Amino acid sequence: METMTTTTITISEDLKRELLRVAAELQASRREKIDYDDVLRFLVRKATRNMDLFHQACSPTGRSSEQLKLALRKGRAEDKKREQSLERHYS
Repeated sequence: METMTTTTITISEDLKRELLRVAAELQASRREKIDYDDVLRFLVRKATRNMDLFHQACSPTGRSSEQLKLALRKGRAEDKKREQSLERHYS
């Protein structure tokens, strides 16, 4: 277990309420006592994960924009055919 030191930070009352709300949700889902350290770790992990997903989504695919545009149009055409088929079937 990591040795903890005490640090004081100044936050607004509304942020304190939001942290308390997140703490309550975590405590309810995990069914264990949660402190502000747990809440902040959870939020940092969540933010980091979301940034990783963002970077992954924006990374080069190795395909040209023309190839991506054609694949997108093909997918949309297939979706439209499927939708029309379902409309005919259920009308």
